[in-house]
Amino acid sequence: MAASGRGRLIRRVVSAALLVAVIVLVARTEGVAELPSRVAQLDPRFVPLALLLPFVAVTSGVRRWQLLLAHEGVSLSFSVLLGSFLRGRFVGAFTPSTAGLDLYRLVDVAKLTGARAASGRAILVEKLHGLVALSIVTFALLPLGLARFFGTAGIALAALLGLGSVLGLVLVSRPRLLQRVAQRAPKKIRARSVELADALASAPPTRELLVRVTSLGVLSHVTTAAVFVATGLALDVDASVFTLLVVGNAIVLATLLPISVGGVGVREGTAVALLSLVGVGAADATLVALLGYCVAQPPALLGGALELIGRREPALRTT
Repeated sequence: MAASGRGRLIRRVVSAALLVAVIVLVARTEGVAELPSRVAQLDPRFVPLALLLPFVAVTSGVRRWQLLLAHEGVSLSFSVLLGSFLRGRFVGAFTPSTAGLDLYRLVDVAKLTGARAASGRAILVEKLHGLVALSIVTFALLPLGLARFFGTAGIALAALLGLGSVLGLVLVSRPRLLQRVAQRAPKKIRARSVELADALASAPPTRELLVRVTSLGVLSHVTTAAVFVATGLALDVDASVFTLLVVGNAIVLATLLPISVGGVGVREGTAVALLSLVGVGAADATLVALLGYCVAQPPALLGGALELIGRREPALRTT
């Protein structure tokens, strides 16, 4: 418990320090007073797109989750899972990375169906598929500008992620091989690796399921990164669509790290650091990240409203 409390404190300190550093940088360059005027000049053509993209990401994420649950023998309607996902997004807004969202969904499905083990396995397998999809997206961005930002290190990272995505797909499709690899994993991650391998071995995915789940994961990550493309276009920043997509993907990667609260500070710091390389000022870069965060919140706000109203769908128990 004490370690958990220290971890939360460290994440809060990291978030606050990074956010203060970004604000100070903006104040010293363009001035904080510049921010409201830039927001007032938003191009309204791209605002609806920015608001729509998070819902596309949510929809693809819910469908992926539904397919994996069905593979575990848990059949719940899309509407029930959508409500659970949205409420989990609300909880996840106050926790590091996706921990709150994942835990909420696991417990919620277990309450609805009694299938706690199956719910947990579906979440574990979903996380692996998500990492594979994120690796594919990052590798695909290499010719679109990733190397421009990170040079040789970027090429190496993209190659590593590309190799990791291929290896991940191979291991997912051959769970017995994954079990042998998991048994040889470092001690700190061995228990979780074995749990994941056993989950896959108990219900090996078909090739069709693998393709569908991976495709939905790619769609989810691309649309999440594209939110920052839309906010960049709305702000009319001096950066190409491809550059904004690369930066958006980097922001997604950075905010997945459990070092901050809800990605606060990390998101803005990543945008400022990367967009400065193409001549975008700190104020505009901060707004790209900050507006990207804001337009991504309607699903979480809707989930908060659903949590206040209470569940109205009938609980569905499945076999």
